[in-house]
Amino acid sequence: MFTSCRSTTTRTIILALAIIQLAKCQEDGNAQYNITTMDRLRVQLFTNYDKSAHPMVSPKQRTNITLGISINYIDIDELKGRMTLHGWINLRWMDGGRTWKPAYFDNITTLHIRAKEVWKPDITLFNSAGSEGDYVGDTQTMLSYDGSFLWVPPVVYTAYCNLNLKMWPYDQQTCKLKVGTWTLTSIDPKFLDYKESIDYKDLIKSTEWDIIDATAEYNSEEFYNYVEYTFKLQRYSSMYTTVIFTPASCIILLCLSIFWLPPQMGEKILLNSVLIVIIAAFLMYFAQMLPILAENTPLVVLFYSASLLLLSISTIVSVVVLYLSTAKHKQRVPAFLKNILNGALGQILLLSEFSLEAEPQTLMNNGVKELGEHVYDEPTEVTNDTAMFNSSNQTPRSLQFDWILLATAVDRICFLFYCLIFIILAIVYSV
Repeated sequence: MFTSCRSTTTRTIILALAIIQLAKCQEDGNAQYNITTMDRLRVQLFTNYDKSAHPMVSPKQRTNITLGISINYIDIDELKGRMTLHGWINLRWMDGGRTWKPAYFDNITTLHIRAKEVWKPDITLFNSAGSEGDYVGDTQTMLSYDGSFLWVPPVVYTAYCNLNLKMWPYDQQTCKLKVGTWTLTSIDPKFLDYKESIDYKDLIKSTEWDIIDATAEYNSEEFYNYVEYTFKLQRYSSMYTTVIFTPASCIILLCLSIFWLPPQMGEKILLNSVLIVIIAAFLMYFAQMLPILAENTPLVVLFYSASLLLLSISTIVSVVVLYLSTAKHKQRVPAFLKNILNGALGQILLLSEFSLEAEPQTLMNNGVKELGEHVYDEPTEVTNDTAMFNSSNQTPRSLQFDWILLATAVDRICFLFYCLIFIILAIVYSV
């Protein structure tokens, strides 16, 4: 009986539409009238249709939907701690009141309807980083003859992500999207076992990030349920090698080479100052690239900070060495230091070769400018190395030469110490 009443109502509406269209055509002088099969189908399906009502199977049963996501592009903003995802949401649900037999309507099996004209699931990003960053497209829905709806809108989701930047710039990040529904809508967890539930085969590869793993997990609470999508992202960019690591290697080499310059050269302090300015510029660059209040400071930043401290100490050492080698000393080098410089340590530091090459008489014979001549008052001949260190009546020239040799020893000891420190830093802060 209900079916008969419904058919009668449908025929009445169709007849009314036909009369209105015929009257309009007669006013225009056109006697032609045509109503399509698609029009008849729409009238049958959406007469007295309430798009705000949930298409429930029974009054106490929630509307069951399937939820999937297809990813096109993904990126992370380190400064704000956010992940932005561009993709498509795949939604399917059933409405038993929107069915028809294709044989009665010229074998029409699908119907395309604007999304604003039908009921749609209330899909929400639970961990959204701001509504201004979220977007859901207004695409058409597709209705099949068995009452199944398919809606695939494009989406842009921005979610908070707890970033661990310790291994930056070659770090891995794990970010999550919690997409779900409220009240009378329920997500079907069985769909998550299919490949369509999460798909990134058409991913446009970012210049910085790549998805190495993605999983979906269903969670249900008393008044809501959601799907938690977990993405494991790997950062990779060859630019970081040339911009960050190559300059770091050059800074280390220049810092070590300073200790091999002649101890009288004031340019050592200038070179140290230039390196300090360069490292400070890199630290400012990191401050602009990375969040200041990050939970974990990147190892690369710690390496540059430690290098800045070491270069500051190296500048102080250069000042001490410059003073030892150029000041007019009236006191002799302590005897125990002479013994050390004449012993095995002097051999390790190559001081014996230095003394032979810098012997004043040899320099005079070769016509080379005397070492530290601005502090020497009268020429003196030195026959051998042991005479330089063991002579009880040292001349001003030999006395000054002892201090220059001590300054050279300090430089080379610092060179060995800095080599060890930089090796340790490279191991500890390696990424």
